[in-house]
Amino acid sequence: MSTTKKAISNDRTPQQSRRLIVLLIAVALVSINQGPNPIAATSTGTVALQTATVPMLAGTTQALNAGAGEQLNSHVDCGLAAYSSLDSQGTSQIRYFDFAAGTDHLVPDSGKESLFDVYGGRIASTQNTASGQQVVIFDTATQTRTVVPGFGNIRPTLGGNIVAFDSAGYFNNLSESEIGIYDLGTRAVTWLTDDGLYDRSAAVSPNGNAVVWEKCQNDGFNCDVYAATQTAPGVFTTVALTGAAGDELASVTNGKIAVYTSSRGGETDIYFQPVGGGAETQLFIPGHQRNPSISGDLISFESEIVVGQTAEYDIFVYDISSGTLYQATNTPGIEMWSDIAVCNGAAHIVYTAQGADFDVYAFTFLAPNSPAAQTDDLIELVESFNPPGGTGNSLTTKLQDALAAIAVADTATACDSLTAFIKQCQAQSGKKLTAQQASQLINSANQIKGDLGCQ
Repeated sequence: MSTTKKAISNDRTPQQSRRLIVLLIAVALVSINQGPNPIAATSTGTVALQTATVPMLAGTTQALNAGAGEQLNSHVDCGLAAYSSLDSQGTSQIRYFDFAAGTDHLVPDSGKESLFDVYGGRIASTQNTASGQQVVIFDTATQTRTVVPGFGNIRPTLGGNIVAFDSAGYFNNLSESEIGIYDLGTRAVTWLTDDGLYDRSAAVSPNGNAVVWEKCQNDGFNCDVYAATQTAPGVFTTVALTGAAGDELASVTNGKIAVYTSSRGGETDIYFQPVGGGAETQLFIPGHQRNPSISGDLISFESEIVVGQTAEYDIFVYDISSGTLYQATNTPGIEMWSDIAVCNGAAHIVYTAQGADFDVYAFTFLAPNSPAAQTDDLIELVESFNPPGGTGNSLTTKLQDALAAIAVADTATACDSLTAFIKQCQAQSGKKLTAQQASQLINSANQIKGDLGCQ
């Protein structure tokens, strides 16, 4: 591993380290530094963000694979990351990392494949065969492979129970590729496009009900973003989201909004709008931005930072719900192929760092404003009150139990632990807690319960 990559680190306090154990999840999670930096969209739909004052996310960075060869094109979904691994002989294999177990695995028989996506325990890749390229889906739970019918199919992405892909085989011409949808349940193929243009780089929402892609001219330029929403099984309604204002690329969606890059006015910025069409918002940041990814309300992307005469890229995160920009990495060199996933308040960003070679890393943090982050903040509030006797420990233990339950999506247990916390606060009001302290703790716990959907 190169010296540049060894510099990648994020420090934790002893208090944070104690909480990481209590969370009972394999990957360390620390509370996010929520330094205020909210900026609302202007009437023009432009959000001007200055990177000089952006707070750093507090989290942990780990190497998923910093060994021999080139580790490329990383993707993540909840507790599973996948990436392509290229050895010195030029053989490309697919590997995946299980965050819970902390183990790295090889996808069997993946010697001629390139990774494109991971979702729901499935890994989508393109395989080169003697007959042409085809899409392969590997299920990590059953260790079985599914081949999407047809050749000339590339760049598969996953969501719900569907696979979206580019098909040059539709017209047998790469510059006239179309977007196909394969239903893993019914095994039916639906074509979203049939226009002889260069339709490419489809991305699917997590529930599988929205697909976005680039529609370009046959030379690969003058691209616009299109979106299709599923109104019935196999039935999609398509809209154009952008027009002639710029060249739009790298579209992704969470099912509600579409995010993409656009080159307008000499710079490439991040834009987003409702997946069905509507007001467009621009994130105006100095330098060029690229490779957006979205999970929930968080958009991650790589942003250019010029050091001397050299352009480097670090990863930033924009919280749509609060209008807040955060910085995730601050390391020499270039981060690329980044992808974000948020599950139960735990957020992972996987990326490739460029040094002497290419290695894959993961940055893990608590998503801002998530129930997990709010609960962690509530623990800090209890500790700041320093109630006498064993009251403080008893209260924080209940909150730590709630955190552990949130981490494994056990909402019922989390709700029960928060209810027990509230009852103890009520019982200690005017005793080992002042009435004002008890009220503040109870209100915060009830807010978390509301966000969790507790009954």
